[in-house]
Amino acid sequence: MATEWQPTPAPGDHVPAPEQPSVPQQPAAQARPSRASQAPGIPHQAGERADAYEPSPPPSYRPAEEPPARRLASHPVVGFIPWILFWVIGGPSTWETATIAALIAALLVMALSLDLQPLVAWSTAQSGSAEPGPAGAGPARPSRFRAEASHLKLLDVATVVFFAALTIAAIVTSRHDVAELDKYSQAISSGALGIIALGSIVFGHPFTVDYAKEEAPPEAWHTATFKRINLVLTSVWTVVFLVCGALGLIAQTVGPKGLRDWLNWYIPIVLIFIAFRFTKWYPQQVREQQQQSARAAGAVR
Repeated sequence: MATEWQPTPAPGDHVPAPEQPSVPQQPAAQARPSRASQAPGIPHQAGERADAYEPSPPPSYRPAEEPPARRLASHPVVGFIPWILFWVIGGPSTWETATIAALIAALLVMALSLDLQPLVAWSTAQSGSAEPGPAGAGPARPSRFRAEASHLKLLDVATVVFFAALTIAAIVTSRHDVAELDKYSQAISSGALGIIALGSIVFGHPFTVDYAKEEAPPEAWHTATFKRINLVLTSVWTVVFLVCGALGLIAQTVGPKGLRDWLNWYIPIVLIFIAFRFTKWYPQQVREQQQQSARAAGAVR
């Protein structure tokens, strides 16, 4: 804006000092928090609105209450649903139906472990840390793929692979060969479960670990006790599955149908029930022994 013209004062005239423009007083308020105070994990300053900022959870964040679908998938019985469907539906005229139903069930069980998150949700989720983007482009959009995939279970993945292969075999196999395969369906499925369980031990990741992690805190996952419990549990399941597979083979060599039913159904059901009971009992027994040892050591001191 142009300055207004003022006349030149004569010598000796009193020249008043120019008035300073008044600055409006700002109302007393809390200064805006700095970027450092807004970083995730930094508590709110006094006077700041509690809901002004909600930090994003880190990628390893696990809420106290898991989603209902994931809680359901954490139960070992759910992992055996595809196999149970295959045993119940399978027959000379329903082999293809049984394999396809088991494959669909296996995919649904895997989806439960992922909490039914579609792929697009993995790439657009706002929680978790951002993946590093290209140079100069800043961080890429955060993704939950890694966090969600960590909930996949070895047994679920192996089940999908097995029944996908069996579905292909059922489609390309002749009806006569399907009838022959059906005779050994119980032996094939139980033997496959035994190989999966044994392979998980050989490669250092007993399949029961994935279910135990849903119940145990993360700090316990790498302890010797946690590893020993799951090694014992997986070993028990391996023996049960292999015995059931052997019984299925023996059933095809005996004549009476009643005896075949005992070898194919009744005895395997009892063995699996015992394995489930042992899976529930053994960890509790180990914890009780540890507590007794701790109390005894404390009494000695």
